[in-house]
Amino acid sequence: MKKLPIYRAVFDEDKDDKMIAISFVDYPAIEVDWMAFAKQKKPMQFSVEDEDKHIVFGCIMRADYPIYRVGSSGYEYYIEFEKDTIRKMAQQYLNDGFQNITDTNHNHQISDGVYMQEMFIKDVENGVNPKGFEEIEDGSLFAKFKVENEELWQQIKEGTFKGFSIEIWCGSEEIQDPDEQEYQECVELINKINKKLNNGKVK
Repeated sequence: MKKLPIYRAVFDEDKDDKMIAISFVDYPAIEVDWMAFAKQKKPMQFSVEDEDKHIVFGCIMRADYPIYRVGSSGYEYYIEFEKDTIRKMAQQYLNDGFQNITDTNHNHQISDGVYMQEMFIKDVENGVNPKGFEEIEDGSLFAKFKVENEELWQQIKEGTFKGFSIEIWCGSEEIQDPDEQEYQECVELINKINKKLNNGKVK
């Protein structure tokens, strides 16, 4: 992970912030693929749940997870979505009836024949912990889709599309800059050394 500024997404319904679409993408920003293989160390985030019924299931947004972004000017940074922010944007998405609005690779062309069957937030304490996604953070957003679009379904099976990405309008605020992060790491290291010295463990 590069030492870059970290921002927190700010979702304000009073300012008409909205999640407007879910996109089937070839490279998910949240680093979650459709399929998980035994050799993969990263947690699974998407799976073909029922091939006969053309159903796919996976993670839409990970909670408290730094997502690498590059702005139009080339500015690099990370952005995180807190649990409460994810809950608010998911509720708005359903309230506005956007659940069947999907596209591919953010091309802004609505895909025909794709229907959401389920959307929920991972909540381990209350028993909501989808199998195969145990390593995904609590508070993350999941969805299940039925794909009747044959062309899209074939692309999913062939691995052209590997995961989900959201399209959202919202604000952000900086919570950590790289200089401050490096400073805090140095302070922690010095404190650890001093503690060992005081305990007589360092000769």
